Amino acid sequence: METYQIIPVNVGDFLSMEKSNLTYGLDAGHKFVAPIIMYLVKGKDKLILVDTGAGDEEWAAKYHHPIRQSERQKPINALKEVGVDPEDIEIVVNTHLHWDHCFNNALFPKAKIYVQKKEMEYAINPLPCHYVYYESYHIGLYPQWLKSLDRIQAVEGDLNLLPGIDLVTIPGHTPGMQGVLVNTNDGKYLIASDCLGMFENWEGNQMYRHIPSGIHYSLPEYYKTFDKMEKICDFVLPGHDPKVFFKKVYPG
Repeated sequence: METYQIIPVNVGDFLSMEKSNLTYGLDAGHKFVAPIIMYLVKGKDKLILVDTGAGDEEWAAKYHHPIRQSERQKPINALKEVGVDPEDIEIVVNTHLHWDHCFNNALFPKAKIYVQKKEMEYAINPLPCHYVYYESYHIGLYPQWLKSLDRIQAVEGDLNLLPGIDLVTIPGHTPGMQGVLVNTNDGKYLIASDCLGMFENWEGNQMYRHIPSGIHYSLPEYYKTFDKMEKICDFVLPGHDPKVFFKKVYPG
């Protein structure tokens, strides 16, 4: 079976992330610098980009939380540092449609964009407490992913995307959350995005085997997702953990 490498790409940092947003019921009041991550999946002749990052500093400060984004961290520049041009990207996968994971879809004009149909439906009409995450028109915003609607492939359920790469539904954080299961020389990695904000969501603690995100749609679905993940992957890659960048490439 085809094998791939996974390169994490830092495209900004939340300057003061409330940790309890990522670890449900824990760590209230603890703030930390949380990276905004795109994952580049490289095969012999394929380049897949998982998520496209957030808006710029001005946008984030106006509508969300302050971020830091240097010139090097702007998505196009960050990809060029690992030898990739935006037009080289043939496939984009949005794990979900929160603003910090799909804002820059339009930067990749030749890519088909894969999103779960259920996620698209919810993003159009989310619960009020989720309006800001989806940049909903209910609060006067326009979701940026809609700019590339003509290139979106709506997915219903698990999908074998390419030999060695599967899209897998992992709901809980959002209704249509999907992960990307990647075959590597070292086993199967699940790019879990915000299903696991940090490695510790998966590693758990003395009380809990796994820890859901503080931002979620359904806790019962979350725990079913954890059961599913235990069966399908050998390793996980989270959405906002600085420890991701302890390695430049996975496996490695």
